[in-house]
Amino acid sequence: ASIAPDGYGGAIQLLGGIRHDGTLTGVRVVSHKETPGLGDAIEAERSDWILGFSGRSLANPAERLWKVKKDGGVFDQFTGATITPRAIVQAVHNTLRYYKKHRDELFARKDAQAGEEE
Repeated sequence: ASIAPDGYGGAIQLLGGIRHDGTLTGVRVVSHKETPGLGDAIEAERSDWILGFSGRSLANPAERLWKVKKDGGVFDQFTGATITPRAIVQAVHNTLRYYKKHRDELFARKDAQAGEEE
């Protein structure tokens, strides 16, 4: 779980899956207060925009391209709504960078917990 703190309507709570190799399995919006009919296109039920993160990683696209197209990146924004997609792209990118930095530590904890359960 991660939070995009700077959405147009406030914080956007996200849930994502990351494979061991750092590739995203998907991202979904858990809650938000974005404008209905405009910023709410981040919901998978309203648009396939959020599905565009599946299969992405820090190498796909290159780190410098983890931005909306308006800012020189590869991710679409919505007509009239750049703040919302910009916030989510940044939050997902930050999550992937955190994962890369702490991957071994995160998996070590899981392995240690599994050993305690046996």
